[in-house]
Amino acid sequence: MAFRSLARDLIASFVCGLRRAANGPRSILAAAIITLLCSIALMVPARLAEAHPHAWIDVAVRVAFDKDGNAVGLHQVWLFDELYTAFAMDGLAKKGAQPAQKDIDGLMHRNMTNLADFSYFTQVKHDGAAVALRKVTEMSSKLTGARLSMSFYLPFKTAIDPREKPLQYAVYDPTYFIEVLHAKADDAIQLAGAPANCAHVLIEPTPSMEAVLLAQSLDRTQSAGDGLGVLFAQTVEIRCR
Repeated sequence: MAFRSLARDLIASFVCGLRRAANGPRSILAAAIITLLCSIALMVPARLAEAHPHAWIDVAVRVAFDKDGNAVGLHQVWLFDELYTAFAMDGLAKKGAQPAQKDIDGLMHRNMTNLADFSYFTQVKHDGAAVALRKVTEMSSKLTGARLSMSFYLPFKTAIDPREKPLQYAVYDPTYFIEVLHAKADDAIQLAGAPANCAHVLIEPTPSMEAVLLAQSLDRTQSAGDGLGVLFAQTVEIRCR
């Protein structure tokens, strides 16, 4: 769900509701409000360069299962947008040259060190309770065309049996400075080694108009705290019967 289309859709929905109200006794006031909101809607694309989010990640996740059918961790691949990649690669190589792999790996290790304090932007729950995570392993990075790709394995501290209760995970930046969405590919979510009766469902976020407009009002130097990103986060639920 792109921020641009989300903002437009929510504003349009609100405006349509006011249009219906405009047939009542306060039609002049309602019409004035409609005009104002239509102007705001038209301004959304022009504000996107200043608004949250400021970087984008397409994520692919492979949920790992052990031989007993328990979920034990998440293999993740993050594909950063071209603008972030250009910014991150700046200074790693001479102009016009490709960065050396050791420099790309160094960037990845710095990123992962910083992300450790934020649980690697990953929240896992089992029956509503938070699942403890270990440090990442199996890290690698590379340039895929003009985009930086970073992959890693995030193990759970204890194996989780999704046959008892559903398992959920979400990958998101708590501040919504970065938008993280599952890639559009059919294999963006995989259950590796899962029992035959396991399935997953992707649950799209439903942020309020207030949350959308708050995100749109924030520039690069501003933050609404760590509670904004979860409102825009996709959730994947895994059930095994």
